[in-house]
Amino acid sequence: MITKKIKKQLNFFTLLFVFIFPFFSQQNEGILFQFVHKKGDAFSHVSTVYEEAFFNGRLNNKTEFINRTSSTVLDILEDGSEYLQTDYMTTQNSLIQHTGDTLSWGEENSVNLYRRKNGEFYNCSSDFLPTVRNVPSFPSEKIQIGQSWQAEGLEVHDCRELFQMNDALSIPFTATYTYSDTITVNSTENHNNFEKNSKTESKTLHIIDVYYNFFQDNTSGQYYKNSNFAGARGYAKQKIYWDTQKNEIDHFLEEFQIKMVDFYGNTYVFNGKSQGEVTGFTSVNSQANVKKLQETFKNYNLDNVNVSQGEKGLTLSIENIQFEPDSDKLLPSEQKKLQKIGEVLKQFNNDLLVTGHCAERGTESARQALSESRAKSVADFLIKNNIRSEYHIFTQGKGSTQPVASNATEEGRSRNRRVEITIMD
Repeated sequence: MITKKIKKQLNFFTLLFVFIFPFFSQQNEGILFQFVHKKGDAFSHVSTVYEEAFFNGRLNNKTEFINRTSSTVLDILEDGSEYLQTDYMTTQNSLIQHTGDTLSWGEENSVNLYRRKNGEFYNCSSDFLPTVRNVPSFPSEKIQIGQSWQAEGLEVHDCRELFQMNDALSIPFTATYTYSDTITVNSTENHNNFEKNSKTESKTLHIIDVYYNFFQDNTSGQYYKNSNFAGARGYAKQKIYWDTQKNEIDHFLEEFQIKMVDFYGNTYVFNGKSQGEVTGFTSVNSQANVKKLQETFKNYNLDNVNVSQGEKGLTLSIENIQFEPDSDKLLPSEQKKLQKIGEVLKQFNNDLLVTGHCAERGTESARQALSESRAKSVADFLIKNNIRSEYHIFTQGKGSTQPVASNATEEGRSRNRRVEITIMD
């Protein structure tokens, strides 16, 4: 006969089992890792690569590369594959001859490709991008902590100049993956479209360790004819932090080494470490946002600030911006103007591109240099005032090549002396 006290204990443990069992059951079932988005989703991937390059055993350069990709899901196929348009931008700063704190806007490329739910790419419109393909790639079943699997991938490098090659250097490899652990982190969610609220929440990230090495011998000219490329070998080790709520990478860490040899016996070695993050963003490049921003600047009594839609995003054109004569030093009045503009920019989490323009005075090289330094001055101000971190703001100068008015009058030249800030899609 069971007493009432024991019955209560049994009932308690029964309820506890009912609530806890699904948790343990879910843990035992494992996680199904997949890329799952919907049409119109957009996300940005910014990675920083620190690389040392050696030529015949001697250090040739230390370089910081910034790679920015901006992807939009154009369509979803019946099998769940995503049709992506991805814009690539790469810039670099020599760490031996440092080029400055802000990141200059670099080489641009656009690629269309398909990605299956498991991460495999196919029907890519470019032979040279992406550089690393099919990492990560996942199995079709759920994975538990401690489990490993293997998947095929491809290293792609543009060595046309280095080895006089006509094609991309493409080296297949087999990567080994291990679902090693989970961690809980705090995250801050920023809101677009003029919402000032933000909230801090915790999220669980799943850690996946990746390792692969690769080798290719071209001493027989089997792969790349009419080039001086003789062979390559290397390895990569990654730690990927996966967000199952977004079905996307949150961030990653990597170390790598690539060794290449030419037919003349020269060796090229590249050692590097990289880190990157993936952030979702909302496209702001709409006529509705143009109207909202114009009204905001009007309420702030900001003259000579025009808003327009452009190829890269929503552009704020600050005409007649005042610097000290023939310099890139902002006048105090312009700093106050930029503070107000910065408050508006804080309401978006998209990357920023700052572009400097000049009137047609002085030599072409002097105008180009001045436009670049003035763009950098504005970017430095935004970074200093915590509008963006240095890895989410880029600069470029256009000299006097894109006037918006005639340079024959002082009024026109005043309009042409401008800085544009683009909220990038």
